[in-house]
Amino acid sequence: MTILDLDEQHPVTLVVTVGLKSKDLATTIAEVHSDHVLLRPILVDGRTVGFGDSCTIDFLYLQDQVVYAWHSVSLPLVKIKGNTYYRVTLNGEAKPYNRRGSFRVYVGETMAITVFQSSGPQPFNVLVRDISETGFGFVSKEEYEISRTIRLSIPLTDRKTLVLSATIVRRDFNEEKGTYNYGCKFVEPNSYLSSYLMTKQRERQQGRTSAYSAQRRRY
Repeated sequence: MTILDLDEQHPVTLVVTVGLKSKDLATTIAEVHSDHVLLRPILVDGRTVGFGDSCTIDFLYLQDQVVYAWHSVSLPLVKIKGNTYYRVTLNGEAKPYNRRGSFRVYVGETMAITVFQSSGPQPFNVLVRDISETGFGFVSKEEYEISRTIRLSIPLTDRKTLVLSATIVRRDFNEEKGTYNYGCKFVEPNSYLSSYLMTKQRERQQGRTSAYSAQRRRY
């Protein structure tokens, strides 16, 4: 993949690493040029996020269920016709990108799971905290055994359901709330999961931008 294969208005993910910590930030492509792209700014509390020299940034682009990456890009802020963008120079070809634990996004939604107990499969509704390419976390008042196989059903926007199998690998009890926090690892990779996660990131980014725009209109 080269820069000429990129589409405007397409979501991208910026993996920002500082020291030993990494964070995924979602944005969209505003314009594509022969040697660079302009990205819409990321807003936090109404302010545009800037990236210093201490940050290492990877540019991720999803196409046909494959994630492509340009590594160690720079994101200087530029102002064009009164609008602020990140200007990203993309040289050479992007390569398919894989990593464990990437694209972790906060969900905070009730979803259906099936727990395969010794007595047979049992359905439950649980609060899913977050999902990544390798697993997910959820909260439940029920106690399930470590190593139990479970099936997570994720509702999609096109009236379809993404069904994923996982194994419980961690369980912590919250005495104050009387609930269990679970960590689960997916049994096998799923090509549609990355697309779902990037869509969720884009929705969150658009939600923050809309909230900021509404706040500006009130003043």
